[in-house]
Amino acid sequence: MHNKLWDQSVRVGDELIFSPFQAHQFARSKWSHRKDADVASAHDAVLAALDGRVTPDEARIKFEAALKSAAFGISSNQTDI
Repeated sequence: MHNKLWDQSVRVGDELIFSPFQAHQFARSKWSHRKDADVASAHDAVLAALDGRVTPDEARIKFEAALKSAAFGISSNQTDI
């Protein structure tokens, strides 16, 4: 499993998410009831990033799109890694 950090963190409310693994955990706990195309695309991208098939930041972009479609308040933050 690849668990590299994103180039930018994603803030969801009071939570900061730094990696595909954290995004996967967030989705499992907060999106278990959501089944739309953006969430499915983000889920696939996050799993692909964990397997090393796409870059972590490709997964972040899909994750952010799903958050926006789900009406979560989000913002990207530059991280000091």
